[in-house]
Amino acid sequence: SMTISGLGRVPLGTKDNYEFTIEASQPLFTGGALYNSYRINKNNYYVADLYRQKAIRELKQQVIEAYYGVIEARQVDEVAKSGISSIKAHLDVANAFFNQGMIPKNDLLETQVRYAQSEQNLIIADNAIKIAESSLNLLLGRSLAEPVAIDTEIPMSELVDALDESTKTALQMRQEIKTIMLQLDNAGKAIKISRAGYLPSVAATYTYERTGEDPDVEDDSWSIGVGMSWNIFQGGSNYYDVSRAKTVSNKIGYLLKSLQDQISLEVKTAYLSAQEAGARTTVAEKAIDQAKENLRIQKDRYNLQVATTTNVLDAQALLDQAMKNYITARADYAKAIASLHSAMGTL
Repeated sequence: SMTISGLGRVPLGTKDNYEFTIEASQPLFTGGALYNSYRINKNNYYVADLYRQKAIRELKQQVIEAYYGVIEARQVDEVAKSGISSIKAHLDVANAFFNQGMIPKNDLLETQVRYAQSEQNLIIADNAIKIAESSLNLLLGRSLAEPVAIDTEIPMSELVDALDESTKTALQMRQEIKTIMLQLDNAGKAIKISRAGYLPSVAATYTYERTGEDPDVEDDSWSIGVGMSWNIFQGGSNYYDVSRAKTVSNKIGYLLKSLQDQISLEVKTAYLSAQEAGARTTVAEKAIDQAKENLRIQKDRYNLQVATTTNVLDAQALLDQAMKNYITARADYAKAIASLHSAMGTL
């Protein structure tokens, strides 16, 4: 209260006033902006999951290729061991012939040099196994030195679908295609959201209020209403928003076409690589039989002293290379099949 001359003390109000208010608003019409924003957020959730699926697919391909890499390294190591055994046997024969004066010393030296080279090849092959096993363990999240127990043979599954069918599957199944399709859908919805700026927005409001002089207020009131807002003039901002959204949509459309071409090329490359490796496997398998027969003949001729050490050692080298070619071709085929399934999005 306060004192006014001629009036005395005039009360101005109580010491405390309390007010409790609740307001709620529910959009009734937003020109589709609210719904399309919801759909964009939902698409973004799917996009995030597609990125996860893509990462899993790529990891699976890496693991499969590393797995076959271990088998390949071990089989090449066996070839190196077999080569050493064969050359050692020939070295024993050459030593006997030299001691009997049947061959010159340079023939013996040539065999000894080839034997040393074969030992180096085995060292390299042994090291390749360790690297291949460590690479696989790394991908599996295990200790690099952990022993690897896997199959000893590389499977040779057949190409089932034709190239056109494989490409068609890829364009339907690849996570990248699904992702960009969702992004294209988002771009279309962004255009609709921008166009909603031309339209009014309508919302229902509810207000509840309680007031009084103490915390336990009793006087209350409430109201319900419907309001509309419409930004008639925004300096052309709506027009430019729509224009930008259309530009983004067009760019994504171009990216989709480019991505489809890229995926088609990936499928074709993997498919042709599998065909090539399969053909190489067939040729290499025949070459092994021929190389074995050639080595047998050269050893017989050497024992009869109608062939030189060089003939025998070259024949052994041809056999070793034929076997390595066969192993590599099988591994390349299996890896190409895995790459094809990855390119198709079916791995």
